[in-house]
Amino acid sequence: MVTRLEADQPLAPVVREALLALRLDVLVPRAYVRQVPDGVEPGVWKLLDGAHPEDREEWITVLYSGDSVRVQHDGERLDGQRRGVVTGGRITSLSSVMSMTAAFLGELQPQRGQSFLDLGSGPGVTGAAACLICGPERVTLVDRDPHLVEAVLERLAPLGFRPRAVIGDGYAGAPAFGPYDRVLSGFAVEAVPPHWLDQLANGGRLLTTITTRSPSWPGRAVVEKTARGRVEATLRGVRSGHRPAHGLEWLTALAHRERIAAEPGSRRSTSLAPPDKSAYGLWLALDHLAPGLVRDYQAEHLTLVAPDEDSWVVVRPAAGGGWMANSVGERPVWAEVEEVHARWVAAGEPTSYRLEIAADGTQHVTSATGPAPLEWALSAPAAPGIPAPAQERP
Repeated sequence: MVTRLEADQPLAPVVREALLALRLDVLVPRAYVRQVPDGVEPGVWKLLDGAHPEDREEWITVLYSGDSVRVQHDGERLDGQRRGVVTGGRITSLSSVMSMTAAFLGELQPQRGQSFLDLGSGPGVTGAAACLICGPERVTLVDRDPHLVEAVLERLAPLGFRPRAVIGDGYAGAPAFGPYDRVLSGFAVEAVPPHWLDQLANGGRLLTTITTRSPSWPGRAVVEKTARGRVEATLRGVRSGHRPAHGLEWLTALAHRERIAAEPGSRRSTSLAPPDKSAYGLWLALDHLAPGLVRDYQAEHLTLVAPDEDSWVVVRPAAGGGWMANSVGERPVWAEVEEVHARWVAAGEPTSYRLEIAADGTQHVTSATGPAPLEWALSAPAAPGIPAPAQERP
């Protein structure tokens, strides 16, 4: 798995050593595998038990594939899981894609002896890697699910790791054990919660995924606090990010696929070729300046859907050259893309943006380049809920 990761991205030495030492077989003794395609309901999953000889080979393949691993169904107790097939319900916990975990850890640059806060710790894979890097007692885990927290602590103990663990709202962090030199959020937020900034130590670094209602174009916020306590932050578009916090539902294009195939809509030529997927700075700006859009990455041609307005556009090569935009619905989706693209070009085609965080928690994004910089505000940070219950687990 580590060899495959290194083929795609350089790994910091401490991250590489931690990933090589990770005991995924201990952390994830059982895993769910989906038996029907995504979007097909009801969902059907098979629970693989690594201790069962009929499951072991497939379980090992799933664990070390580098993909997300599904570990919990319908909020169940993990110590009560039984191998076999389940139908209906939903997966309520899964590990992050390993390449993303490696990228986040590499950018955080944790060091031995530093304090590390893992928010939305889930099955504990990132927490275990942090223990290997920072020290077995230098990590604090926060998750809202008591079954996950209990299982993770039981699985980390035989490995010699003794992190603190808090059952509660990740938005609130873990103030009792701060401040922290490194903070990593395992879930996406619409803006950086002020509580996290309060718990970040001077000289510390924080990473989180910034999202909207669209899953298509995540942003990665890197927040640093100087030695004198001043907050400096950047936001850039990235290929992938964490899933949203509990209670934030993403838009989806799945319900529109059949209609898109059946309804050609109105046609007009366009001089704008579909921007490359890797133009992350553009797509991030579009996500915030023209909110409510989602991309169908399974489509042959660029397909953008506005589910709330029941509108979409498909951009294809025109027969005589150039491009043709086929639109359905009242929302002029492609016109909005053309406008944002023009503004992005005028701003100097930024790939990264400055994230300004005011004392009152309001957050403003600006490209600060070109004669007409791109600017937008992030949604107000969510207030933490009441932990249920908020308590330390030794």
